[in-house]
Amino acid sequence: MTGSREQAKSSRNYRAGVAVALVTSFLTVWTTIVRDDGHGIGFFLLILATGTGWFAAWFRPAGMARTMVGVAIMQALLGLAIATAPSTTNVPGGPFKILLFSGVFMMLWLVSAAFFHAAAKGAPEATAAHHA
Repeated sequence: MTGSREQAKSSRNYRAGVAVALVTSFLTVWTTIVRDDGHGIGFFLLILATGTGWFAAWFRPAGMARTMVGVAIMQALLGLAIATAPSTTNVPGGPFKILLFSGVFMMLWLVSAAFFHAAAKGAPEATAAHHA
Protein backbone atom coordinates (compact mmCIF):
# COMPACT_ATOMS: atom_id res chain seq x y z
CA MET A 1 0.00 0.00 0.00
CA THR A 2 2.82 2.39 0.85
CA GLY A 3 4.45 1.72 -2.52
CA SER A 4 1.23 2.70 -4.26
CA ARG A 5 1.12 5.99 -2.34
CA GLU A 6 4.75 6.74 -3.13
CA GLN A 7 4.14 5.96 -6.79
CA ALA A 8 1.13 8.31 -6.88
CA LYS A 9 3.14 11.05 -5.15
CA SER A 10 6.00 10.50 -7.59
CA SER A 11 3.56 10.75 -10.49
CA ARG A 12 2.14 14.02 -9.13
CA ASN A 13 5.64 15.44 -8.68
CA TYR A 14 6.55 14.40 -12.23
CA ARG A 15 3.43 16.04 -13.67
CA ALA A 16 4.07 19.18 -11.60
CA GLY A 17 7.65 19.33 -12.91
CA VAL A 18 6.41 19.05 -16.49
CA ALA A 19 3.73 21.69 -15.85
CA VAL A 20 6.19 24.20 -14.35
CA ALA A 21 8.64 23.65 -17.21
CA LEU A 22 5.91 24.07 -19.84
CA VAL A 23 4.57 27.23 -18.20
CA THR A 24 8.12 28.60 -17.94
CA SER A 25 8.72 27.79 -21.61
CA PHE A 26 5.48 29.50 -22.60
CA LEU A 27 6.32 32.57 -20.51
CA THR A 28 9.80 32.65 -22.04
CA VAL A 29 8.35 32.69 -25.55
CA TRP A 30 5.66 35.21 -24.65
CA THR A 31 7.98 37.65 -22.89
CA THR A 32 10.56 37.33 -25.65
CA ILE A 33 7.96 38.22 -28.28
CA VAL A 34 6.60 41.11 -26.17
CA ARG A 35 10.06 42.57 -25.46
CA ASP A 36 11.45 42.06 -28.98
CA ASP A 37 14.85 43.36 -27.90
CA GLY A 38 16.99 41.26 -30.22
CA HIS A 39 18.05 38.73 -27.58
CA GLY A 40 15.26 36.25 -28.27
CA ILE A 41 17.34 33.53 -29.90
CA GLY A 42 19.23 32.91 -26.65
CA PHE A 43 16.01 32.41 -24.74
CA PHE A 44 14.58 30.13 -27.41
CA LEU A 45 17.75 28.04 -27.14
CA LEU A 46 16.94 27.49 -23.46
CA ILE A 47 13.68 25.86 -24.47
CA LEU A 48 15.48 23.79 -27.10
CA ALA A 49 17.99 22.67 -24.45
CA THR A 50 15.10 21.62 -22.21
CA GLY A 51 13.54 19.43 -24.89
CA THR A 52 16.88 17.97 -25.93
CA GLY A 53 17.80 17.19 -22.33
CA TRP A 54 14.48 15.52 -21.64
CA PHE A 55 14.79 13.41 -24.76
CA ALA A 56 18.38 12.46 -23.89
CA ALA A 57 17.20 11.45 -20.40
CA TRP A 58 14.46 9.31 -21.94
CA PHE A 59 11.96 11.40 -19.95
CA ARG A 60 13.11 9.82 -16.67
CA PRO A 61 12.73 12.16 -13.70
CA ALA A 62 16.36 12.03 -12.47
CA GLY A 63 17.71 13.03 -15.87
CA MET A 64 15.02 15.65 -16.29
CA ALA A 65 15.97 17.14 -12.91
CA ARG A 66 19.59 17.42 -14.05
CA THR A 67 18.42 18.99 -17.31
CA MET A 68 16.42 21.63 -15.44
CA VAL A 69 19.41 22.50 -13.24
CA GLY A 70 21.52 22.85 -16.39
CA VAL A 71 18.90 25.07 -18.03
CA ALA A 72 18.73 27.23 -14.87
CA ILE A 73 22.50 27.70 -15.06
CA MET A 74 22.21 28.54 -18.76
CA GLN A 75 19.48 31.07 -17.90
CA ALA A 76 21.72 32.74 -15.32
CA LEU A 77 24.70 32.90 -17.67
CA LEU A 78 22.58 34.21 -20.54
CA GLY A 79 21.10 36.89 -18.27
CA LEU A 80 24.57 37.89 -17.11
CA ALA A 81 25.84 38.06 -20.70
CA ILE A 82 22.92 40.22 -21.83
CA ALA A 83 23.06 42.44 -18.73
CA THR A 84 26.73 43.23 -19.36
CA ALA A 85 26.34 43.75 -23.12
CA PRO A 86 27.02 47.31 -24.31
CA SER A 87 23.57 47.54 -25.90
CA THR A 88 21.93 46.76 -22.55
CA THR A 89 24.08 49.08 -20.46
CA ASN A 90 22.92 52.04 -22.59
CA VAL A 91 19.27 51.41 -21.65
CA PRO A 92 18.24 53.01 -18.33
CA GLY A 93 17.65 50.18 -15.85
CA GLY A 94 18.43 47.63 -18.55
CA PRO A 95 20.97 45.50 -16.65
CA PHE A 96 18.79 45.37 -13.54
CA LYS A 97 15.68 44.40 -15.52
CA ILE A 98 17.42 41.60 -17.41
CA LEU A 99 19.02 40.24 -14.23
CA LEU A 100 15.64 40.32 -12.47
CA PHE A 101 13.97 38.64 -15.47
CA SER A 102 16.64 35.95 -15.63
CA GLY A 103 16.55 35.43 -11.87
CA VAL A 104 12.81 34.83 -11.85
CA PHE A 105 13.02 32.40 -14.75
CA MET A 106 16.04 30.66 -13.24
CA MET A 107 13.99 30.03 -10.10
CA LEU A 108 11.13 28.61 -12.16
CA TRP A 109 13.52 26.17 -13.86
CA LEU A 110 14.84 25.17 -10.42
CA VAL A 111 11.30 24.62 -9.11
CA SER A 112 10.75 22.24 -12.01
CA ALA A 113 14.06 20.51 -11.15
CA ALA A 114 12.92 20.11 -7.53
CA PHE A 115 9.69 18.43 -8.62
CA PHE A 116 11.58 16.04 -10.92
CA HIS A 117 14.09 15.30 -8.15
CA ALA A 118 11.22 14.47 -5.78
CA ALA A 119 9.65 12.28 -8.47
CA ALA A 120 12.95 10.45 -8.99
CA LYS A 121 13.29 9.78 -5.24
CA GLY A 122 9.78 8.33 -5.14
CA ALA A 123 10.15 6.20 -8.27
CA PRO A 124 9.86 2.47 -7.62
CA GLU A 125 13.15 0.57 -7.73
CA ALA A 126 11.97 -1.82 -10.45
CA THR A 127 11.06 1.04 -12.76
CA ALA A 128 14.32 2.87 -12.10
CA ALA A 129 16.35 -0.30 -12.71
CA HIS A 130 14.36 -1.10 -15.84
CA HIS A 131 15.06 2.31 -17.38
CA ALA A 132 18.73 2.52 -16.33
